[in-house]
Amino acid sequence: MTTIGFIGAGNIGSTVAKLAVDAGYDVVVSNSRGPETLADLVAELGPKARADTAAGAAEAGDVVVVTVPLKAYRQVPVEPRKPEEKS
Repeated sequence: MTTIGFIGAGNIGSTVAKLAVDAGYDVVVSNSRGPETLADLVAELGPKARADTAAGAAEAGDVVVVTVPLKAYRQVPVEPRKPEEKS
């Protein structure tokens, strides 16, 4: 199953994460304050959701959605992801 990583869990990020869970996707949400501050959102989203750091959400996601204020775009992790090994 595809996992969607969310960098930014405000109004837009949390709404899109809910829609993704409702559509059957696994989601990893993150914010600038740390994963421990997302416990209520993760509980609301259910078992297909978990919280991580922004770097963790970017690494976990097959697709990554960035929903941060424009002034914060320089803090978004931009390191290239390692390609998955295929057997």
